[in-house]
Amino acid sequence: MEDLQRLHEIPTNEIYDTRSFDKRTGDSEVKQDDYALRRVPGTWRWSAWEALWAHSGISTAMAYPITAALLSVAYGAPSMIVALIITLLYTGVGVYYTVKKSSQEGTSNDLMSRHTFGFHGSAFQTVLYGLLGTIYFSIETHVMSASLSEAIPILPYWLSAAIVCIAFIPLTYYGMVFMAKLQGLTVWIYVLGIILAIVGLFGGWAEQANSALAGSSWWNVNPNHVEMSWISVLGAMGAFIGILGSIQILLVTDTARFIKVREKKKGGILYTLIGVTVPTLLTPLFGIYLLAATAGTNPDPGVTFVWLLGPIGLFFVIITQIRCNVINVYFGTNALENFTSQLFKLNWKRTIFLIPFMVISYIILVSPFLNYFGTIMTMLSVFLFNYVSVLFGDWLLVRKKYNIPQWSEFRRGYLPKYNKIGMYSMWIPTIVGVVMASGMFGIVPQVLAVPVTGIAAFIMPGIIAAMMSKETVVKQYFARIPVRLSNVKDHDGEHQCAACNNTYHMSDFVVCPFHNGKQLCSNCCSSERSCNSMCHTETADVPIVENVPV
Repeated sequence: MEDLQRLHEIPTNEIYDTRSFDKRTGDSEVKQDDYALRRVPGTWRWSAWEALWAHSGISTAMAYPITAALLSVAYGAPSMIVALIITLLYTGVGVYYTVKKSSQEGTSNDLMSRHTFGFHGSAFQTVLYGLLGTIYFSIETHVMSASLSEAIPILPYWLSAAIVCIAFIPLTYYGMVFMAKLQGLTVWIYVLGIILAIVGLFGGWAEQANSALAGSSWWNVNPNHVEMSWISVLGAMGAFIGILGSIQILLVTDTARFIKVREKKKGGILYTLIGVTVPTLLTPLFGIYLLAATAGTNPDPGVTFVWLLGPIGLFFVIITQIRCNVINVYFGTNALENFTSQLFKLNWKRTIFLIPFMVISYIILVSPFLNYFGTIMTMLSVFLFNYVSVLFGDWLLVRKKYNIPQWSEFRRGYLPKYNKIGMYSMWIPTIVGVVMASGMFGIVPQVLAVPVTGIAAFIMPGIIAAMMSKETVVKQYFARIPVRLSNVKDHDGEHQCAACNNTYHMSDFVVCPFHNGKQLCSNCCSSERSCNSMCHTETADVPIVENVPV
């Protein structure tokens, strides 16, 4: 059909910023730009190793060992270890693919998902994804706060939690540049702390935690004596694979989008071998060992480190949590920035959301939220697992079959408000899965919630698309075909926005009929309140005019 032919005729340099530079170029304003609402330009790309360093705080997150320990208490370590292996395979494949795609397009998951769910439709996933940042932050901060109160008994838990939340506001003000420096400086402290903890365990430094208590078969630790079965394996997997597996597939895009395009395969390999293996297998196994080393009595590694190393253990816990939590705050506030832009047409910066983010996190910390850890994690796993499943079902089952381009459109002027294929595939299985995960119908539906609804979310895009005409399927992805900009000649593929007068790469621009064919950057397009998306009803291309102020 004609629309598909026009889509495939658009040159690559009008879809992505394909430029490649050896060094980053940009002023202080560029360094503080988080690119939550637009592609990362070719002038501000990083090497694969540098991007991995910025992401490496996830590998040292205490959420992985503490979750593995808690689930080992609930289901037994043997079931948990099988769940870890399944999660490792699933996450490795997903991360490799999304790192390459994110690097190619220079976009985060928040922007890529707009094509699958529609410009407004993706906002619902985005806000939940952003609020997930508060939950991850709260889990990590709980470890820090408990360790702080353990080391300084005069500090009640609620005060320790408040101190930690407030401390993270200045720590998370700056984005990628600060994260890369912080992770590079602190990774060696993390390595040293792990070594000291292992020496302490085998040296008998703490009566409450040591290798003698762990025994020679620590992988069999099972405080509740749960018999290993398919129910226990699926229960452990369901609570882990989404909340700590699927999240990696989505989360890597926040740093992988900065990788130079020519290093995208290298980035995929590094993120998979190091960025996935360490948090998904190695640190959870260490968490299980620490549980065994306390004779199955304490699943909190933060407290165990304080027992083993005293003030040094507290310092180690704080460093590891800072490494991870700057990423949790970064992705959470980026998502909230995206959400307000999509639904409320507000171009607020990520930093505005720091205080609301911390307030929500503190409420979670001092509420009984963590007392329902297992059930809540399973419900969140349903959401995250289905989120990833729909994205991959869209990319692999629909776009290939209908010859729809694999690149992700994110500009409001070219996207429909809602993509029915993605929306139905996401929310029907998720609603069913949350009900199943609640435990209202017994243990079997609860442990089946994640895998069953996740498979449904993967195949539903193909089923729904098959019930539509080919033309209708294409309309789910493009309200109108992107207008070619090749007749506009600016230096090095960059243009000046007719509304804000800032200069961006040509792939960021929308030809706007409301402004008589002038070129607006994606931000100005998405924040326009008066146009009523009239471009979606245009039947012919609008002539491109020179960029004079609107």
